[in-house]
Amino acid sequence: MLRLGVVGVGHLGKEHARILAGMPDVSLVGVADPNSAQAESVALRCGTRAYHDFRQLLDTVDAAVVAAPTMHHHAIAREFLARGVHLLIEKPLTADVELADDLVGRARASGAVLQAGHIERFNPAFNELIRHPLRPKYISCERCSGFSGRSTDIGVVLDLMIHDLDLVLALVKSPVTSVWAMGAAALGGHEDIARARVTFANGCVADLAASRVHPTPIRQMQLWGAEGYAGVDFAKRQLSLMQPAETLRQGRIDSRRLDSTTAASLKAELFSRYFLSQEIDCAGADQLTMELQEFITCVRNERSPRVDGVAGRNAVALAGQVLDKIRSHEWEGSAAGPIGPNHLPAVAGTLFIPPARGAAA
Repeated sequence: MLRLGVVGVGHLGKEHARILAGMPDVSLVGVADPNSAQAESVALRCGTRAYHDFRQLLDTVDAAVVAAPTMHHHAIAREFLARGVHLLIEKPLTADVELADDLVGRARASGAVLQAGHIERFNPAFNELIRHPLRPKYISCERCSGFSGRSTDIGVVLDLMIHDLDLVLALVKSPVTSVWAMGAAALGGHEDIARARVTFANGCVADLAASRVHPTPIRQMQLWGAEGYAGVDFAKRQLSLMQPAETLRQGRIDSRRLDSTTAASLKAELFSRYFLSQEIDCAGADQLTMELQEFITCVRNERSPRVDGVAGRNAVALAGQVLDKIRSHEWEGSAAGPIGPNHLPAVAGTLFIPPARGAAA
């Protein structure tokens, strides 16, 4: 029986605890949270013990899930790793790359499994995407949500964009050559809106947008390559594929030199004969359950997880580059003007203005 603990049982941690409590051959020996009432409530529902201090779990577990606020990940993880306890740490692995490097080194030295909780790697639509031989040369990602009140210790780059940074790194597998980014703090504190462009040594370009002050949730990715196009809707778990027919691949169509009959055919049959498409609904198990199952399997079989500590570290490193660019962005193109997410240009006026006098109502 594998003994597990969960540190931090807020919005996501309580779900980790719920799933682990129902897993066969797993004993959820305790949950820890400085919010004693929350810890007691989750422990009661999961049939386990509640602790106020995570250190009370250190010598009682074989593995643990760390779902505490990001600022505490490193301090908590290093104490478990010192005892060789296997860890799944919710994304982001840490708040900066130096701390991530330290955890990767500690895990390697102790022989412990270190997994980063990048849950979109377990999304059935993403798993279906990587089955197809698409080598992306341009990727567009958009991840938006409303304000949740959670993760206020970090900004939208480490909160939301890091999902897509990890996915892009997993897909492209090439060194990053340049990063451009800009962002703004809409609610004070950290950035709430961000855009980034990442260029890779193999010629791939990725554009990423993230917001946590958006009226509607969006979790989408679009990819283009010589093989065709793919669109991923992570929320709906759907994959859209489109590829040019052999007629187009072989260059037998030139839109500049078409007779009227061929032009009419091209117009009418563009997305049936000339571009072939497929819509795939990707059924699958709950992503969080799949993530935890892989963690348990890797611990038992001494295997490296698909999102190991190095992958988590690399996502944090790229997020750090994005944040550096956001913090140094010159809004007026000059160091003498406003710089960074908290110092925006003066507004020219309100966007909502009354209609001009004499205009129709």
